[in-house]
Amino acid sequence: MRIAVAQTPGSDLRQWRRTLALVEELICSAAAGGAELVVLPECAFPAYYLGSMISYFAARQQGLPGSEAFLERISVLARDKRIAVCAGYVEEQGRKLFNSACLIDQDGQLLGTHRKVFLWDFDHDWFAPGEQVTPIKTPFGLVGIMICADARLPEIPATLVARGARLLLQPTAWVNVGGPERLWNPQPEFLIAERARELGVPIASASRWGSEGAAVFVGSSLICDRLGQVLVAAPSEGTHVIFADVEIRETSNLKVTPAERATLGLTWKQDIMAETPGPARLLPLPADATEEQVAAYAAQQSFIGQSVLAFAPVGHDATGGPPSPVGADWLVLRGATDGVLHLADVGIGAIAAEDASRFAPCRCLALLGVHIVLVFGAEASTASLRARACENRIFVLAVGPDAWQLIDPAGCPVLGGSWPTSLATAELAMVDLNPASDKRAAPRTNVLADRHPQQYVL
Repeated sequence: MRIAVAQTPGSDLRQWRRTLALVEELICSAAAGGAELVVLPECAFPAYYLGSMISYFAARQQGLPGSEAFLERISVLARDKRIAVCAGYVEEQGRKLFNSACLIDQDGQLLGTHRKVFLWDFDHDWFAPGEQVTPIKTPFGLVGIMICADARLPEIPATLVARGARLLLQPTAWVNVGGPERLWNPQPEFLIAERARELGVPIASASRWGSEGAAVFVGSSLICDRLGQVLVAAPSEGTHVIFADVEIRETSNLKVTPAERATLGLTWKQDIMAETPGPARLLPLPADATEEQVAAYAAQQSFIGQSVLAFAPVGHDATGGPPSPVGADWLVLRGATDGVLHLADVGIGAIAAEDASRFAPCRCLALLGVHIVLVFGAEASTASLRARACENRIFVLAVGPDAWQLIDPAGCPVLGGSWPTSLATAELAMVDLNPASDKRAAPRTNVLADRHPQQYVL
């Protein structure tokens, strides 16, 4: 199936005529390029950053067309150009607004809509949240729509796939969470490709570039295949239409065990993170270090008020000895374990690398209050590890046979190195684990507290 993704600039409510003309132009360009389906960004019409509900309804009084008029116009164009259209728009229900996306077929029929479920920061100022996570029936199979931050919660795309979606469409407006010198957002960086791979479905993401009000966008629209390979991507700036051919198959990679399903059904409570971890020290051990040697080494050290987490390579699988405490403030881990371990005020989990390729194991540990998850083995990709850290706002420590790597709650690698040849050459690294207690990806955007387990089918 040939899919097009249209990347549009930031807009303004007062510029709605120009915005509508551009939307129509890009749909025509997609059709001329042979696309069967085109995806447009989040709130492609009339704007994403509304400023306030007062501003929006004032613009309506001054001539801005409402959502019904927009849908009618896009439906006519879809029918005339024989192209299916997925477009984000501001949906009105009386005096209530939703951040919505439509899916219109090649005959101009509205097949369904999705309302953004996981609201991002300023979304709360003018949008009400959606309450349904359900794919839409189309001539090319069941299709799931997730709008921007919906992809941050793995349960939302996973539910769409569990309910039969074999293609995910993402109208989005990826907001810059990097510095002004480098536009950056984890979704185009690694998260969307990981979603496609772990669920086994293609994903087409249409983003914005430029700015609107206080929001700066990173562009970077993309299309991934079901293996997580980025087939095509737009740059961070500029208006573009990009194309890719994707294979839609009646298969998926979704796997959730009954025990994981039960934990994922829990509602997260802030008090589970009541302990705020202080500084901790990480100690990579040589593979042949014995408990006696580590205990002797520990006795020579003095880190008052600091915990020490020691870890060692275990070969190419995750098998190793059980966790062993060395004094009150030291813990040695040599492989995957069950449940949550505690080292003073630090919650610790440890899993096999193969389990890091699925969202559920780390998600369950995060819901149970861990600050750091150790991943033992060589199979996990860096993209998977970064996704697990970012989606849960935890630290992930990858413990491979040849090297180790620490990833922070934003999904960024921050420390790492090869294994020491002896305890005499081992180097302690101090890490502040406190950021793992803050589950906000942005203000008013909590990746655990804002889950709605009753909406998910896994």
